[in-house]
Amino acid sequence: MSYKRTIPFGLAIMFFCIATFASWYEGSELVDNSFEWKHTAVFTSWIHDGEVERGNISQLDYFVYSIKFKPIFPIIMLVSFIYMVFAIGQNLLKPGIKQNLFVSILGVILLVGAALLSGSPTSGAKVFMMSQLLVGILLIGLAVFHQFRKVQLD
Repeated sequence: MSYKRTIPFGLAIMFFCIATFASWYEGSELVDNSFEWKHTAVFTSWIHDGEVERGNISQLDYFVYSIKFKPIFPIIMLVSFIYMVFAIGQNLLKPGIKQNLFVSILGVILLVGAALLSGSPTSGAKVFMMSQLLVGILLIGLAVFHQFRKVQLD
């Protein structure tokens, strides 16, 4: 593997780790905002049969809170994670239909995630949804472009 691929992948890992820690830290404000527990502590509510208390809030709910109210670091997490998955797929799959299918599936997963967030009333979740939508469309467009370019070269 060359430096052209190793350095960006290492940077993506670094950005992902830093953004994950920052998202988790920002989302920890959920513990102090008891009025948000009903709508944001979805994992805690699911795990503890609807009972949410200060001491039993799940760490995953911190990320939900961060997405809803402070989406910058979750977006960095998303983009760096998608880049890492994309890079791994590009290295493991042979160029052609399999790579294009992989990238298309990745794009569709992001579009489905955006659709799931589309009903959220918070501006942060809408920004996160738009970033998923944008990256999903870009990935599908990239796969279509590579497929048409391959067809034209043949």
